Amino acid sequence: MPSAYVSRLSRELQEESRDPQQSPLGLRQRLTNWYDGLPEISRVRPFAMMELERALNTQGKYLSPVLLSLGWERKRKWTGAGQYPRFWVPPAG
Repeated sequence: MPSAYVSRLSRELQEESRDPQQSPLGLRQRLTNWYDGLPEISRVRPFAMMELERALNTQGKYLSPVLLSLGWERKRKWTGAGQYPRFWVPPAG
């Protein structure tokens, strides 16, 4: 006998498959919508992957290919202090 949690997940999956109009947007569209919704002044800056992950509720391994396909650039801040944090720069224009 399945647990209540498994039953609920199965029910939700069936509901999503019945109504494709209600399915969540693809990651590429969610990223585009999120970025376009930012104030213009907030768009012209580097973004940490953690910030993007939190905003889109997903992991970097899924975001990286989408960002690259949209023209974002992955860069690294080089310092003499050990860690070299990475960040993403949106396409110009």
